[in-house]
Amino acid sequence: MYADRIRYFRQKKGLSQQGLGELLGISATAVHKWEHGQSQPDIPALRKMSAIFGVSIDELCDHQPPVQPGDADANITIMTRAFRQLTPEEQEKYLAVGRALFQHAFGKESDA
Repeated sequence: MYADRIRYFRQKKGLSQQGLGELLGISATAVHKWEHGQSQPDIPALRKMSAIFGVSIDELCDHQPPVQPGDADANITIMTRAFRQLTPEEQEKYLAVGRALFQHAFGKESDA
């Protein structure tokens, strides 16, 4: 749950485990354990990481509320967040797959 998200946001911010640990007032070993699922951060650490990474605690924890298929706004928000976390190369692949699916499903080109 936390492991991949902490690693992802730490690396995205250009921080080492040592660097993140210093910002949080903890050891690099503690960060390493979080990133390898050997332990979990406490609430104060989650709050600090949320501020450091500029994301909500929900996003840091990858908590997503249940979304109904007809809830377009919620689905778009989830897809947009996921898209923003991709590299430019991954974004291109994502868009290519989306265009192909749209064309297959509706038999025409998308406006995107």
